[in-house]
Amino acid sequence: MKVELLSSSIPPSESQFLVGFLVNDEVAIDAGPLGLLADLRKQERVRHVFITHEHIDHIATLPIFLENVYEPGPDCVELLAVEDVLDFIHHDIFNGRVWPDFFALSTGADRFVRGTPLVLCEPVVRAGLTVTPIPVSHCVDTLGFLIDDGRAAVAIPSDTGPTDAIWNHLRQCPRLDAVFLEVSFPNAHAELAFTTGHHCPATFAAEVTKLGRDVRWIVVHRKSRYADEITRELEALRLPNVEFVKPGMVYEF
Repeated sequence: MKVELLSSSIPPSESQFLVGFLVNDEVAIDAGPLGLLADLRKQERVRHVFITHEHIDHIATLPIFLENVYEPGPDCVELLAVEDVLDFIHHDIFNGRVWPDFFALSTGADRFVRGTPLVLCEPVVRAGLTVTPIPVSHCVDTLGFLIDDGRAAVAIPSDTGPTDAIWNHLRQCPRLDAVFLEVSFPNAHAELAFTTGHHCPATFAAEVTKLGRDVRWIVVHRKSRYADEITRELEALRLPNVEFVKPGMVYEF
C-alpha cells in the first residue's frame, strides 16, 4: 500500500495548511490540496474521494479538482461521506452560487460527480481497498478511516481529540502497520485543543497507550505556527515508533 500526505505547496514543505491523503493513486482521503496538484495526470487517476468532515482545510479544492478531472461521460469521481456531509457539500458549496451545482448537472450518462453515503463502521471496497469509516471526537461529526489492502493496513483518524471508538476497533484488527495521528497544538494550548477537538502532545501520548500494540505513529496536522514547539514537546516524551510526516513523501507498507 502507498500512502502520501499531499502537500499544499510546491516544492513540498513541512507546513500543513490543507489536508488530503492519496492512497494507491486512486483513492483520496479528503481533498484539501487535491485540486492544486501540478500534475493533472495525478489528479485524473483519483476516482474515489472519502471525506472525513466538512471543515474547509479538508475540502478546500474539491470543486477545483472535480472541474480539473471532468470529462463527458459516465466515468465520474465518487464522493463518499456521511449523508449530512454530502448534503452540506451539495447545498453549501455546489449550490449555484459558490460553485456550479455539479450534482444537478450530473444527469443521464454525463456526470460530474456522484455521492455515496457512508454508514458508520460498515466497510466499503474501492480500488482494491477495504475502507472502514469509524467515528472520532472532533468539534463536528468526523470520520476516521481504516484502510486495508489485504496485505497491509493503516489508520487515518483525521481531526480528533481524545476518543475511544477507533482504538477499540483497531485493537481487533488482524493487522495494522501505521496510524497517521494528528497533533494540532502545543501543551500550552491544551484547553483550546480540547475545546476544538484536537490533540496536544500530552493527549497524543495518552492515545498511544490506548491502542496497546506496536505500530508506526506518524504525526500529522501540526498547526504551522506551532510546529517547532509541538516537535520539541513530542521528542521530549521519547515515545517509541513516533515520526513526523513528510508531505509529498510516499510511504509504503
